[in-house]
Amino acid sequence: AYSIYDKAVGYCQGSMFIAGMLLMKMPEEETFCVFVKLMEEYGMRELYKPNMSELGLCIYQLENLVQELLPELHGHFKAQGFHTAMYASSWFLTLFSSVFPLNVAFRIMDMFICDGREILFKLSLAILTLSINELLKSDMEEMLQHFQKTMLDKYSGDFEVVVEEADRIKISMKKMKRFERDYTRTKSKEVEDSQEIRRLKTEKMVLRHRVDALEDECEALADKLVQDQVTRAHEQEEMYTIKQELSILNNRYEKMKIELERSMERENELLKYK
Repeated sequence: AYSIYDKAVGYCQGSMFIAGMLLMKMPEEETFCVFVKLMEEYGMRELYKPNMSELGLCIYQLENLVQELLPELHGHFKAQGFHTAMYASSWFLTLFSSVFPLNVAFRIMDMFICDGREILFKLSLAILTLSINELLKSDMEEMLQHFQKTMLDKYSGDFEVVVEEADRIKISMKKMKRFERDYTRTKSKEVEDSQEIRRLKTEKMVLRHRVDALEDECEALADKLVQDQVTRAHEQEEMYTIKQELSILNNRYEKMKIELERSMERENELLKYK
């Protein structure tokens, strides 16, 4: 229903976890109203937009918090190529309901309604803090196993320890705003770079077409030049042949002229004696 109500967001798989939880507690009409409120007033709508830029912001903010508060773990994640999005995306998109049982998921939703998105960061940092010893000893595959199964087994029955750890964590909203500005600046630069890359690609394509056209033109000119040279060679050969023939004719003419003169001389001499 919401995907029809808000076509800009449409369907997002993560939202189904939250809608399903609400349906377990209230009728469909009330569920829809509460869901709309969560989407519009608690910032969930931005998380579910197709470009997911808000989710990218949350991941960026959490990664920077881990770097500042848990630097050793951040270094280990980086060394293993284990990106924050690999474990935290579903936490933000489903309010942890995809990784914890319903009783814990309902507790987290209550906390989210009371405290907003900040509690998601605190719970994330609390889980990482409580799991740091195991994570520092793990490779990527073991860390994925930890977040997918071990964490569920470890905290499902005693989630209060996570809540207590989260209560001890203080997050500066000023710092979060700074992270947001940095992220926005970085994304803007990426967009500009992307636009510049597209412009350069277009320019390259145009230049490639021009080069191809010039190459075709050069090839045509080269063919014409060769043809002209061949034609000139034929003409020169014909001219040489004509000159040779003309020379032969001239020689014959001179010989015939001499013979004619001699003949006339003999004829004149014969006439004298008559």
